[in-house]
Amino acid sequence: MKVLLTGDSIIARCEGFSEPHLNADLKRNWLTLKIINTAVSGINSGAFFARLSELVLTQDQCDAIVILVGTNDLATHKQVPIEQFKRNMQLIASAIVCLYWPKKVVLISPPAVDEDKQHVRSNKLVASYAKKVEEVSEEYGFHYIDLCSEMIKRGNLTELCHGQKNDGLHFGATGYELLSELVLEKLKQIEKDSQL
Repeated sequence: MKVLLTGDSIIARCEGFSEPHLNADLKRNWLTLKIINTAVSGINSGAFFARLSELVLTQDQCDAIVILVGTNDLATHKQVPIEQFKRNMQLIASAIVCLYWPKKVVLISPPAVDEDKQHVRSNKLVASYAKKVEEVSEEYGFHYIDLCSEMIKRGNLTELCHGQKNDGLHFGATGYELLSELVLEKLKQIEKDSQL
């Protein structure tokens, strides 16, 4: 299976690896998985849409595409209004369905944060933006991963959100372990569905 991973720093960060941490985790658990990763740290939904051709549309066709955007849209010091964020996500979705069958697309919510360390994002704010990602997923028939809820459910956000930056947002091994587990589950489902 060949997958395109894209979005913001949560998908892009290497965290000490020679490749993005998520790539490494996914390949360790699925040895034959081929990955293209076009994620850009700091990107928001508007900039992502502006660069959609480069990041998605001109890339090799893959068996699945996984997108995580919104982390930067909700940050209070550079916030994109929530309804504009939803419109941006709809624009991204409508462009992607020209290339990818909806059941091969996975949208991921922004991650939960450790509020003791993260001062421009709160979990209440993350949840409200996550809801918009879920609405767009439903509207277009995409798969959806509520990373925010899954992290809160797993508990111990201090550990989950602890990465090299230690800023309460960019996570390390524990956070990536959870994210890769959730992504693998969806990819296995997509592979199984494509064989029917």
